[in-house]
Amino acid sequence: MELKRILGEPLRSSQAVAVLDRSLQKGRLAHAVLLQGENEELLEEVAHSLAAVLLDASPDKEKEDRFGKVKSHPDFFTLRPSKKARAIRAEDTRELIRQIQQSPLLSHRKVAVVYEADRLCASSQSSSANIFLKTLEEPPLDTTIILFSTRPYVLLETIRSRCFNFRIPSSFRSTEDESWQKWLTDYSDFLLGLLQGIRGKERIAGSFMAAYGLVARFNGILSNLVAESWEKEKTKLPQDLKDDEREAMRAGSAKGIRHRLFKEMENQTRSAAAPYLTDEKGGAVTLKFTESIRQLETVAGLLEVNLKTETALEDYLLSCLRIWSR
Repeated sequence: MELKRILGEPLRSSQAVAVLDRSLQKGRLAHAVLLQGENEELLEEVAHSLAAVLLDASPDKEKEDRFGKVKSHPDFFTLRPSKKARAIRAEDTRELIRQIQQSPLLSHRKVAVVYEADRLCASSQSSSANIFLKTLEEPPLDTTIILFSTRPYVLLETIRSRCFNFRIPSSFRSTEDESWQKWLTDYSDFLLGLLQGIRGKERIAGSFMAAYGLVARFNGILSNLVAESWEKEKTKLPQDLKDDEREAMRAGSAKGIRHRLFKEMENQTRSAAAPYLTDEKGGAVTLKFTESIRQLETVAGLLEVNLKTETALEDYLLSCLRIWSR
């Protein structure tokens, strides 16, 4: 079974997948692989596809969860964040290590997948990371450990250095939701209105109202998208998941959707500014565009440390009032 035949485009044609495929065919895949990139869904897809090849558990395209055979395989093990802190706990890490020390039950090897691997370092003591590091230093026989993360820089350098690192390309796919597409259009109109100037009390008041209207609508759209996504995702989860693990996965799913929406905002900002970059005011617009993107990245980063979504978006849009109207 070839890895590239399981994956679709653009993953199938990526350099990372080509190297992984060659390593699999030659039987030279490293005992630990770190997949990194911006799209968590794609990283998980590659991790499950890699596990499918290693365990010879062919995906089923006819089923909604095509990796069901992999997830239920007796030689497939997982380590996930849990509880509200969404950290990977030391006791869960020790349990995974205990499991992979055993001999394979059905396949010729075992596969362990560490979801959101950066959460190994979520606690101040990083105890999970240190426990896990010892396993990477002395890996059990016939075992492949696959880690994936959208924030690999958070991982201990000693963990990253003991893994073969692969960057998985992200494909930009706009969220197909009518309310969200309308929101992006109104967001563009908001930026263009600022670019044209907001002199006068009525224009200023209108711009402030538009900003707060966008914040309120964003929260509603995000909540709906998260609810719809979770209804689909929870049917694919292993039956033996603990409640805190399930809640952590729901929080992770919500975080991923929010991250994607902010990425689409960035793309929309770029699209709104593009027509103005070639005229005589292009230099000034470029500076404003660059500053807006920098501010958007800043608030998106603050969301990672639990800043409320509405607070972050409000801060960004009010900053736009200052940046684009001066």
